[in-house]
Amino acid sequence: KMTTIAYRHGVLAADSCMTANGCKLGSMVKIRRREDGALAGAAGSAGYAAAFLKWFLAKEGSPPEAKEVDRYLDKGVIFYPDGRIEVYEPGGPFEVSAPYYAFGSGSSEALGDMFAGADAVTAVQAAIEHCPHTFGEIAVLNHDGIAEALGIPRLEAAE
Repeated sequence: KMTTIAYRHGVLAADSCMTANGCKLGSMVKIRRREDGALAGAAGSAGYAAAFLKWFLAKEGSPPEAKEVDRYLDKGVIFYPDGRIEVYEPGGPFEVSAPYYAFGSGSSEALGDMFAGADAVTAVQAAIEHCPHTFGEIAVLNHDGIAEALGIPRLEAAE
């Protein structure tokens, strides 16, 4: 139920941890890229995250219902190549206009790092270092599908 996802300058990065009841269970894919270049990330329950990313890739029907259970908030976010950011959470969907964005358990660490000028990958690395609920390999995607061109190693093929 814990994660950190960060976005800046067209790059989306996420940790890969999966936890339940305070225990580390393994890893999962939390970000995806569509053929149109849109990127999405999801946090909260594993079931919600998987359903949101499946809905995002299919581009049809309604998004899964985001819930808040035991202080954990389901959240799905879509980042479009034109800069639009759509957020889906229990109160309903809305748009955000921001130069960078982060969500999940390590979002404070990631946002502070990006405020200081860091890229999305470095922001997730900061969350891994300072947030006890963020860990694992870092997945990286960008709008054109070529993270390596930005000098960012692709640690997990999340497409």
